[in-house]
Amino acid sequence: MDPNAVPVKTDAGRQEIGTRAHKLAWQTRALLVSINGDKTVSELAGLFKTPEALHQAVQELLTLALIGWQRGPVASPEPLVGEGITPLQQARQLLNDTAMGAIGMFGGFSKFRFTLKLERCYSPAELRAIFPEYRSLVAKTKGDAFVDAVLERVEALLAQE
Repeated sequence: MDPNAVPVKTDAGRQEIGTRAHKLAWQTRALLVSINGDKTVSELAGLFKTPEALHQAVQELLTLALIGWQRGPVASPEPLVGEGITPLQQARQLLNDTAMGAIGMFGGFSKFRFTLKLERCYSPAELRAIFPEYRSLVAKTKGDAFVDAVLERVEALLAQE
């Protein structure tokens, strides 16, 4: 796999974000949400601990036809009102998926409390207000580089809002 290749979501990939039809693993789902045609494979690697995990996730998304490779300058399609999922919803989902994956099954009350707070974020400002809590929950197991990569992607999504 070319580390300079730029993956893009297919129509099926955009649908998968809202439907969860393929029941993707949390890291694979986080990668799908993060793919927006603006980052290379090597730039997306920050979401993963090992190159093998990144390769496996990319292969799964390719096999399911949820992503493809950019063939030239391509603008990300803007979600239409009433169709698909908004950038704010994508950002919330990315935070939720990565937090739950990092905390695991032993998160208990912290996991529950974070999810409740996240569900009450109806604006970019409200979502940004829980970034410190997200960082404290996720950085313990995934590290600061992972958190920085996820929050950078969330900010990019919120910029589309």
